Amino acid sequence: MDLLASEKEVVKAELASIENQLRVAKDKADKCSRLNDNLRAQLSSAVIKRDALRKEYAALRSKLDATSVDAEEMVAQYKTDVEVVESRLKTKTEYIKRLSRRETLEEIHAQYFDLSVEIEEAKRIEAEAKELYEYEGSDGSGDESGPREDQA
Repeated sequence: MDLLASEKEVVKAELASIENQLRVAKDKADKCSRLNDNLRAQLSSAVIKRDALRKEYAALRSKLDATSVDAEEMVAQYKTDVEVVESRLKTKTEYIKRLSRRETLEEIHAQYFDLSVEIEEAKRIEAEAKELYEYEGSDGSGDESGPREDQA
C-alpha cells in the first residue's frame, strides 16, 4: 500500500508538472497568437497605406503629365507670339526709318533744294512699308494700332 501511495504521489507530481508545462505552453501559444494577430493587423494597415499611396502617385503622375502638355503648348504659343512680335518690330522699324528719311528730305527741300523726285520716291517706299506694317497688324497676330502719322 505504501508503494502504491508513493507511486500515486509520483504520478500526481508528474501530472502537476505536465499540467504546469501545458499551462506554460498555452500561455506561450496565446502570446504568439496575440503577436501574430498584431502583426497581421500591421501588415493589413501597411497594405492599405501602400494602396492609398499607389493611387495618390497615379493621380499626381496624371496631373504632372497633363501639366507638362499644357506647359509645352504654352511654350510653343509664346515662341509663335515672339516671332510675330519680332516680325512686326522689324516692319515698324523699316517704316519709321523711311518716314524719318522722307521728313529729312522734306526739311532739306524746305531749305530751297530741289529734291522733289527723291521725296516722291521716299513717300512711295514709306507707303509700302506702312502698308506692310498695317497688314501684319490686321491679321490677328498683334495689335492693330500702327503709327498714325500723316504723309506730308
